[in-house]
Amino acid sequence: MPILPHFALFVILQFWPMVLRLVSAVWTERQQQRYAHHWLHHLEASLDLQPIEQGCAGFHADSGRGKPVTHSIARLVRALLLKHLLNLSLRQTEEQIDNHLLYKAFVGYGLFDSPPDHTTLCRFELWVLRHQPRLFFDTVLGQIEQLYPAERQRLFMTDTFGVYARGARTWTIDLLRDLCRHLLAELASWEPARHQAVLAQLDQAALFGRPTDKITAALTTAERAERLQSVVRAALDLHHLVWPDLADTPLPPEAESSLRLWLTAIAKVIDDETTLTPDPDRPGQPRVQERPHGKKGSYRHACANDLEATYRDHGKGAAELQYNAGLLGTERFIFETEVATGATPDPLTLPPMLDQLYQQHGFFPPKIVADQIYGAGKHRAQVEQLSQGQSQLIALVPGYEKRTDRFVPADFTLADDGLSLTCPHNVTATKIYDKPGADGYEFRFTAKMCQGCPFWITPEQHQQDPQQPHCRPPDGKPKAHRQVFISHYRPHILAALEYNKTDQFKQEMRRRPLVERLIFNLTHYFGARHATSTGLDKVNFQVRMAAAAFNIRQLIRLQNRRSSTPAASG
Repeated sequence: MPILPHFALFVILQFWPMVLRLVSAVWTERQQQRYAHHWLHHLEASLDLQPIEQGCAGFHADSGRGKPVTHSIARLVRALLLKHLLNLSLRQTEEQIDNHLLYKAFVGYGLFDSPPDHTTLCRFELWVLRHQPRLFFDTVLGQIEQLYPAERQRLFMTDTFGVYARGARTWTIDLLRDLCRHLLAELASWEPARHQAVLAQLDQAALFGRPTDKITAALTTAERAERLQSVVRAALDLHHLVWPDLADTPLPPEAESSLRLWLTAIAKVIDDETTLTPDPDRPGQPRVQERPHGKKGSYRHACANDLEATYRDHGKGAAELQYNAGLLGTERFIFETEVATGATPDPLTLPPMLDQLYQQHGFFPPKIVADQIYGAGKHRAQVEQLSQGQSQLIALVPGYEKRTDRFVPADFTLADDGLSLTCPHNVTATKIYDKPGADGYEFRFTAKMCQGCPFWITPEQHQQDPQQPHCRPPDGKPKAHRQVFISHYRPHILAALEYNKTDQFKQEMRRRPLVERLIFNLTHYFGARHATSTGLDKVNFQVRMAAAAFNIRQLIRLQNRRSSTPAASG
């Protein structure tokens, strides 16, 4: 005897889709009631995602042809948001949405619905990157500003952190070989005939080696130097074979741009990593020597698969292949991010962040507290000029004057018109000498002007009292000049030195370490420590989405805290 009568089975099978929807609705409602305090439900109550959905409406083609849309924009937006909130990969996001009922309900799928696969999520994320790279971050931040308008007047903080590039540092020999392979592959895709002609003239064994050769890491120092000679010479030959005819060959703009990119990278690596001198034993061929550590070029390429990643050295050991990511925010929210290549100095990330903050949100922060490296006069002047005097950069002044025990420029008095300088002994100099490229000029005090000065001490006097103030080096030449450099940014430095004596400055500097909390959250909980793709644009997008996810979690916490207080509930 069957468990159910035949007519009951017929009814169930006839309305099976409706039964599944009913079971899904009942189960979803049960889960929502059981986990009513889950942070995803608070997210729905705290954040309006409709502006993001409207901004992504162009993802689906609206031609009226093809199948109906399976995964709506609203679902894709929530899926991408979930990916960054939980710091998941695309495959992990697909699995979590399919297996976790709360995540599935948040994204908008029923119990028995199939979620989007990782390829669909990847296509959507790439579309957002190319067409709306700031949409998620700016929308979240805009709603935060509406809820907390006083946040703009808080003390802002800025700092940078390293984002490991998706690549590995390698030997110069292997790096040149990889770059040459990319160049030849690009040439073959656009001009197969010319590619074959170049290969016919190229010593491929010298450039790429033979199958029986030892790997670079297994070579001795002498063997590595010998191989570097042959690889650099062959790479130069390849460069000379391709570069001269590039301007005369009709190519699409994207092809010419790509070929020039690889040619420039090859030339830069050779210039940064080696020195070339004429080889007397081989006329017409260069002698190649690897540059010693500390004498290599700046903004060095390290791997061929990401030319925009360079070495980031913060004095904490060996330089790392990283991007330099800057952030600007208060102790509660991140208001802007900027990712630069690893060799970029930290202070250079601040002006782009201030400019973007003003362009997107229409204000400059009143005060920005930063590390001492930001405190140079040049950086203070940049912030003042960019913000039109609305932002004040608060930082310790770099102790350049501690390098000497003599009188420093701050001990001299500059006239209001800037045309004369008076020393501590009340002698005035009017001779001005420009210093091109030094952001300032020099005043010169001759030996005759300094005769009889009590601050021109002898070596014996200095030995008896090393703390005695003096202007010239005790062992200096008797007819030498005393030159005093006056920076164009002297007013900014003097104003900073006066402000740094106040109690207000001390209180603000005590709060500067709070920026490390923001960095810790981004790097440990939201995946901003390691790049998941290559190129500045993609890493910028990744860090900005991590900042948006952090702001959302902060917003949920603050909203919960506000609703739980008696004043808010009343």
